[in-house]
Amino acid sequence: MVWSSRLKAVVIGCGMTMACPVLAQDEAQLCVNQCMFHHGPASSPAYAACVAQMCSGAEADGAPEAEPSPGWRTESVAGAHAAVIDMGGRSLNYMCQQGGPALIGISGLGGAADGTRISVDGRAFALPFVARNGILYTAADAGSPLVGALMSGSGVEVVSGGRSGTFPLSGSRTAIAEAAQACGIQP
Repeated sequence: MVWSSRLKAVVIGCGMTMACPVLAQDEAQLCVNQCMFHHGPASSPAYAACVAQMCSGAEADGAPEAEPSPGWRTESVAGAHAAVIDMGGRSLNYMCQQGGPALIGISGLGGAADGTRISVDGRAFALPFVARNGILYTAADAGSPLVGALMSGSGVEVVSGGRSGTFPLSGSRTAIAEAAQACGIQP
């Protein structure tokens, strides 16, 4: 797969917001957007804890860190849509925006984009990744073998910089299809 300059520009510009096409103006706003996307609405205690811990380095009013939601879910923010799963401080996201490219984003692994590997049920996918603000991105074009595998497999593993993350795929088909449909994409 050729990493298009258009897609690379979108990824480089997207920062930490998992809704990549929604661009923020500074690091603090990027962090707040990330928390909103993963833990919104703004009235949620999980959102407040995320902002307090991740964006300012302190927990909100002594509240413990919010536990990640089990299983796949869909989220929407500012016209962008995503299918998300959080596991052990890491997240895997299928994200898109109407008329824009779809991406896979992996956060919580760190590491450089070079050498990042992704496999579904032991089947490796040789895809280029771009790292931006601690998040690894790759293309999730309609009809791509990776998206198909994510929708039909039982588990995915991502390895980057000597660290790995595994995510179950039960429920991914429905969540990815719902996010893609909201973007006008046929996965």
